[in-house]
Amino acid sequence: MKRGINIGDHFENTYDPNEEFINPVKDWYYDAIVNLGFDHVRLPVRWSIWTDDENNFKIKENFFNEVEKTVKRFLDCGLEVILNVHHFREAMDKPLENSEKLYAIWEQVGERFASYPDELIFEVMNEPTWRTTDDEWNAVQAQAVKVIRKTNPTRRIEVCGIDYSGLVALDRLVLPETDNLIATFHFYDPFEFTHQGAEWSPTMKDASGIRWLGTDDEKEYIKARIIAHAKHFSRTHNNIEMNLGEFGAYSKCADVNDRAKWTRCVREVCEELGYSWTYWEFNRGFGIYTPEGKLNKEIADALLSD
Repeated sequence: MKRGINIGDHFENTYDPNEEFINPVKDWYYDAIVNLGFDHVRLPVRWSIWTDDENNFKIKENFFNEVEKTVKRFLDCGLEVILNVHHFREAMDKPLENSEKLYAIWEQVGERFASYPDELIFEVMNEPTWRTTDDEWNAVQAQAVKVIRKTNPTRRIEVCGIDYSGLVALDRLVLPETDNLIATFHFYDPFEFTHQGAEWSPTMKDASGIRWLGTDDEKEYIKARIIAHAKHFSRTHNNIEMNLGEFGAYSKCADVNDRAKWTRCVREVCEELGYSWTYWEFNRGFGIYTPEGKLNKEIADALLSD
């Protein structure tokens, strides 16, 4: 696992669980991802809105089937797949209060995919927030890993710290007591550049015109940040495998060339350190494609050309 892409804003979007679920992953995605040269995908899944909470949090079968078909098709293309729990909003803020549901989800997902090949990787949960504590999240994550291990004793599992899978939070992450772990983190620094114009951000929705020129100082800032936390964490934990699970700059950034320079810099720092990376994302606001299938060549080159 080296170079990957998130299938973002698809299975983790809000849908009406009372209606038939229409698989949002299009047929053209598969060949496009392989032909560009990616070797893995991350499939964010919002399981939490597709459970019957009065029936032991049973995941609705029509949704489960579509997730499984998509995972299988990516695997059949020769790609590795990171499958996670995404946008479980209640658990992101209060994991202790919502741990029973999180464990139930992983019990079902673990059983369903237990026979799948090693190329399928599990990620416990996306972006626990700063509203929880390190101790709470470390305890819940460790128990979730135990649940997964009951049916998947050797599968690779990605774990993260709080503060939205933050880089600095790695310093306070306590690893579960098991083998085959990958530590993952997200990186969007400087946030005022990467998220300018982001409609969902109260602080950034009106921001514009912020540049990232790729100066030596700007590049050194990114490298120093990642080394200070991710490299330090890996070194102090027997060189655990590291994955940058999300990074990207929003399409409303002032200049696409600024986005490309920032993207290339982050990617090259990770590759220099030997970390796999998974770009956010395929064909939405940060995408290397438009929803209609037009390639953003500048971003694609920044990710994949030497």
